Amino acid sequence: MMIDSYGKRILVCDDEASVIDSYRRILSDLVAPTTPPVLGELDALAADLFGDEPSTVNSAAVINDITYCRQGNEAVSVFEAAKRQGRPFSAVFLDVRMPPGIDGIETAKQLRALDPAINIVVVTGYSDHRPSEIAGIVGAQDRLFYLVKPFNADEVRQMATTLVHRWSTDQQTANELAERLVQLEQTNHALRESQAYAHQAARHDPLTGLLNRKGLEEEYSAALKDAKESGRLIYVAYADLDRFKQVNDGHGHIVGDQYIREFANRLVGATGTDGFVARVGGDEFMVVFAAETGPEPMLERLLRVGENHFIEAGVRLPVNFSVGYCSCASGMPLSEAMRRADVALYSAKSAGRGVGRAYDELLDAEILHSQSLARDLRSAIAADTLDLHYQPLMSADGRRVTGVEALLRWTHSQQGSISPALFVPIAEENNLMGELGDWVLRRAFADMQCWPGLVTSINISTMQFSRPDFADHVIEMAGAAGVPSDLIEFEITETALSDNMVQFANQVEKLVRAGFRLALDDFGSGYAGIGYLNRLQFSKLKIDRSFVSGLRIKPNADRMIRSIVGMGEAMGLTVTAEGVEEQFQHDLLQAAGCDQMQGFLFHKPCSAEEVLKLLDRQREAERAA
Repeated sequence: MMIDSYGKRILVCDDEASVIDSYRRILSDLVAPTTPPVLGELDALAADLFGDEPSTVNSAAVINDITYCRQGNEAVSVFEAAKRQGRPFSAVFLDVRMPPGIDGIETAKQLRALDPAINIVVVTGYSDHRPSEIAGIVGAQDRLFYLVKPFNADEVRQMATTLVHRWSTDQQTANELAERLVQLEQTNHALRESQAYAHQAARHDPLTGLLNRKGLEEEYSAALKDAKESGRLIYVAYADLDRFKQVNDGHGHIVGDQYIREFANRLVGATGTDGFVARVGGDEFMVVFAAETGPEPMLERLLRVGENHFIEAGVRLPVNFSVGYCSCASGMPLSEAMRRADVALYSAKSAGRGVGRAYDELLDAEILHSQSLARDLRSAIAADTLDLHYQPLMSADGRRVTGVEALLRWTHSQQGSISPALFVPIAEENNLMGELGDWVLRRAFADMQCWPGLVTSINISTMQFSRPDFADHVIEMAGAAGVPSDLIEFEITETALSDNMVQFANQVEKLVRAGFRLALDDFGSGYAGIGYLNRLQFSKLKIDRSFVSGLRIKPNADRMIRSIVGMGEAMGLTVTAEGVEEQFQHDLLQAAGCDQMQGFLFHKPCSAEEVLKLLDRQREAERAA
């Protein structure tokens, strides 16, 4: 098959005229038609560099045309125009430092966004950036290469020739795959008209091609029989993607379907010939495998499936999932094996997700207890028997209440007070966060009308933000309650920022436009950066309590706090310190410049009635003064 000749093109970008001239001299004889290089030698070179198998493509590795640019912005424009005209480049050579415009790293990032498959050669005489840092910014490490200035002419020629050849080979492979896809579609069309296809379709999932439940039942029975004859044990592992709904809601079902297909392919690859994989739900998969020495090696292979991000059409998402598994005695029904693996999966999710857990009979009791609590929590929400307590936020001197934070409390009729650390995860696992979050908003909106002019802070979970219309829903609720949006502050933890950033930012932007305040909770716990603070228009950051508690035992804690306060002041943010429990902490935090204090040193969380009494005492003291 003929390769599009326009593909053998190279783009060179360097701000120094002398370097551009060097490229011209080095590559000039490759541009004019020359005797094609020996195919075997060229393929061997490509195999050494990229791990490709020797190719039988009879294509001369020469360059049709080279375009030179002096600035990164110019290179991006030329590259985009060429792609739009159907004359793409095979490879790009980029200098790192190109003042006064964007540097080579940013240029590479923009080019990668335009064409994820482009081969990029980063050329530099400095050590400003390590290759791992550049790869993290630009992406597609297998198509990212490096040359050090002053470069060797043979290296440049070899790199240019090989990359052009590889690009051409990739194009031919893509065309061949497209032809094969057409042939496959024709074959599938014929199969649809046959009884054999009907049987196949009845046993397989149409999206992934994996076994469905019916196919799983048949293969499971056969696996049990084979295991009995061979003396090996059969295991069933239940793999469930974490928060897959957010992928569909945030990026659409096309990306969601590709995400599922990619995950399925990875599971199949990890399982190999030791078992088989079935899709039993939207984001749920079963892996049945035999093992002679225990399930640990297979479990390790399965968990490694999540090490690499899913990347598709510019979307980059983590692949987070949990696994529960059990051994299957001879004759164990599939339904019981799946139940046990599901129980173990629940334990894995409770342990923090991204882990594997084995079934244990004791887990049955834990599941029953958790399910019982979930039922009771649902009833408590419906019966309005939950409570909101409020912890005052104090001025820097600790004398005046400047706001309150709403904190959810549940007193069970039989088990007494239950910690939010226990019942909130149960709400998340049982799809109760929407109802629970709405209850908190309604109660907080009602209570805050008793202290007009005082800002009320409300914690919002990641799962609430995953609801596509969450911002509109909150705006509607606040309007119906008649509370001013500028006195409502939503606290969001740093961990929430690590999920669906695009959808998250859209929701936040709506809330900020409507007048709501935004506070970044637990700042310093490891996720957010200054870019988040600017982009999401936070008005406050709350220093993670670990810094405050570490003031006595960590020598650098006070310096870290001063740095955070300084950054907050520079960005015009209110800075609040949480977990203030001792006077010396208050003194240090006040000296560091914190605007607000919160902690047991001043007030513990209390009922709305106690808040009113506290405010009355404050007003009396102010009048007396």
